[in-house]
Amino acid sequence: MKAFLVGAACGMVLALTGCSGEFKGTARGLFVGYVTDKTEEEVVAKVGKPDSVDNKLPNTPKWTYKKKTFDPDNQSKFDDETILIFQKDSIGKFKVTQVIFG
Repeated sequence: MKAFLVGAACGMVLALTGCSGEFKGTARGLFVGYVTDKTEEEVVAKVGKPDSVDNKLPNTPKWTYKKKTFDPDNQSKFDDETILIFQKDSIGKFKVTQVIFG
């Protein structure tokens, strides 16, 4: 009986290990919670550096992340890009005011 329990435990561990594949991404809702109303430094600390930065409009910089988020309501399909829009707050610090999934 003891051998059976040990075997069953090993089987469960192996099964769970096999399911833990290389999955890197954040659900949309979590990502929005991580970045909304956060400074540039806070965003980098939480979700990493963006793939590109658009400073064409100096008052509203845009950061773009590629394949960083997924839509749990659409079969967990990855978003091609996730765009963060920054604007200055009342003390002049840039903070995320909008997140666009595309």
